[in-house]
Amino acid sequence: MAFDYEAVETDDEKVRAVASEMAGAGLAPLTEQQIAERQEWLAEHRARYEADRIASEQRRLEQQREREAVAKREAAIAAEQQRRERQREIEAGVTQRSLSDLRLQSAQQTGWQRDITRAMQNQAAYQQRQTILSHLEQMINPPEPPPERIVVVEADPDDDTFCGVKVTRPNPRRSWW
Repeated sequence: MAFDYEAVETDDEKVRAVASEMAGAGLAPLTEQQIAERQEWLAEHRARYEADRIASEQRRLEQQREREAVAKREAAIAAEQQRRERQREIEAGVTQRSLSDLRLQSAQQTGWQRDITRAMQNQAAYQQRQTILSHLEQMINPPEPPPERIVVVEADPDDDTFCGVKVTRPNPRRSWW
């Protein structure tokens, strides 16, 4: 008798027969009670095997659901971290652009201030030069003196005051005049 290694389940009697041939001893035939006990044990074994298989499948399915739930949570966490990182990058870019704009405005303001200061300095220097030139021109070419005004005051023959001073007329009776 040969043993079939490819069989999924081997009959118990065949296993006993092969074992006894290997041991070199003959086998006594089984009684009805032994056959019934073996069939009962085999049924219990198959029931336990099936229950274990079902429990194992349920554990496998439960573990698979847990792995999927963990993977889903990890994916959600990773997506949230990516979103936060992207938000930080955007905020950093906005901050960088704002700082660049402020630097540019500051540079423009500084340039405008420098231009205004330079214009004021140029205007002050121009006015100073013009003042010096006008003083030099006045010293080189003094202004003509105003024409002399001759004031002719005519005396009123009846008035005996001259410029507010009473003038006396010569007395013909006096001899020294």
